[in-house]
Amino acid sequence: MKRNLVLSALTLVVGACALMFINSTSASTSSPAASTTLVISQVYGGGGAGSTSTATYTKDYVEIKNISNSIQSLSGLSLYYGSSTGQFASSASTAFALPAVSLSPGQYYLVELGSPGLVGAALPVTADQSTTNLSMSATNGKVALVSTLPQNTCGATATPCSLPNASIVDLVSWGAANNAEGGAAVAVLSNTTGAVRKNNGCTDTDNNAADFDVVTNPVPRNSATPLAPCAGGPSVKSRADFDGDGKTDPSVFRGSEGNWYTNNSTTGFNAVHFGQAGDIVVPGDYDADGKADYAVFRASDVSGAPDFYVLNSNGNTVSYFSLGSTGDIPVAGDYDGDGKSDFAVFRASIGYWFINNSSTGTTSTVQFGTSADVPFTMDNDNDGKSNLAVFRANNGTWYIARSTGTPSQNFDAVQFGQDSDVPVPADYDGDNKEDVAVFRPSNGTWYILRSSDGQVSYQQFGTNGDIAVPGDYDGDGKDDVAVYRSGVWYINRSTSGFQVVNFGTGSDVPVPQKYHP
Repeated sequence: MKRNLVLSALTLVVGACALMFINSTSASTSSPAASTTLVISQVYGGGGAGSTSTATYTKDYVEIKNISNSIQSLSGLSLYYGSSTGQFASSASTAFALPAVSLSPGQYYLVELGSPGLVGAALPVTADQSTTNLSMSATNGKVALVSTLPQNTCGATATPCSLPNASIVDLVSWGAANNAEGGAAVAVLSNTTGAVRKNNGCTDTDNNAADFDVVTNPVPRNSATPLAPCAGGPSVKSRADFDGDGKTDPSVFRGSEGNWYTNNSTTGFNAVHFGQAGDIVVPGDYDADGKADYAVFRASDVSGAPDFYVLNSNGNTVSYFSLGSTGDIPVAGDYDGDGKSDFAVFRASIGYWFINNSSTGTTSTVQFGTSADVPFTMDNDNDGKSNLAVFRANNGTWYIARSTGTPSQNFDAVQFGQDSDVPVPADYDGDNKEDVAVFRPSNGTWYILRSSDGQVSYQQFGTNGDIAVPGDYDGDGKDDVAVYRSGVWYINRSTSGFQVVNFGTGSDVPVPQKYHP
């Protein structure tokens, strides 16, 4: 990377006069119209007894997707169908209560509907749930994912459901159907076309016409389909979330034993033998199941070459990948945005990154940084991809590559911090963008540049010798300020308040560290 870097317009110096104190809690806001948890990601109504000789499938279906960055349950939710101008769930056969199953971030769920037709093929993947209810119209109709909405109360032309509606999680109208989100239905469908939500099911602007494509011979996805997390998903949040509930778990690696000890927020204590003395912990979601996997980087194995070793939570299988050379620094992250952590190393001697993209299986080489830099990854633009980033302590400047263009020529430079500061990028304001932030051990203070409003905040939390372990410990979508001190965790949870957790010993390595000094 060139040394004569030009600072961006956003250049801030950490100093007492530039800082403001903010409370760790914030005022609540009303729920947005667009869903932030679950959406209907596909609709096909061309199957069933009335289908024609041109039908693609024998059965109708609705596909649901978790677009959030935490596990979502279908418990208490139902699917309601309505004719183009009729009520939702006007009869018992137009409603279906979903089972109490949970979906990981980016996971799909397929419900097969109605009685089978005589033409068309079976669905290409096995449905997660099947019902003879909800025989839908191929051309004009509407379906809703609802929570507490009573049946047969709204949806007709004379009595439309109010939108947004706290009892309606999501709603899709197509053809000439009324009550569409945004007042605009998806175009008329047919026996061979379906409505497919854009961007792998992630797009939701609360306008049916804008959010869906009409696709010929659509391909439904079920819960076994590879996860497709939406922006700000597991690539950021699953750093130390071993049980997939959207919360960072206090966890340590004891190199002398080669053991991981995790205090999972849903299942409690867990011990896993994986690794050995000298390994560097590199947890991440390598299998895209919404859970962090136990993983280590071994600088030299029997072959003399560095290796990544991963214990995948999906199937409990072990995989490994050789990458790098002696002295390289592991910087695993989701660089290609497919929901899987990618193996990567930074070679400080030449300022190069070597990244093995899981989506293609190819390894790319990128120049970005110098031997004096601290390398790390951060998603600061909410595109679901890890950005290359370095902190240059001798001038207190962050250099963050943008997602497009050549990194060495297309980056942001932010002066924020000073020599001896520890970079602690995380999403402290809950906008799905990781914020520029530092922990200053000399005075135990955290300095945070919030991406949501460009303001600087600080919190005095910790002391010299503490290890910074930011993470979302209360599962509210905001990363919390936290430190590890000789086997004790001190956590300032943004929603749930101060917490002390005794877990580990003084020689253990706390796992949630973003950067290992």
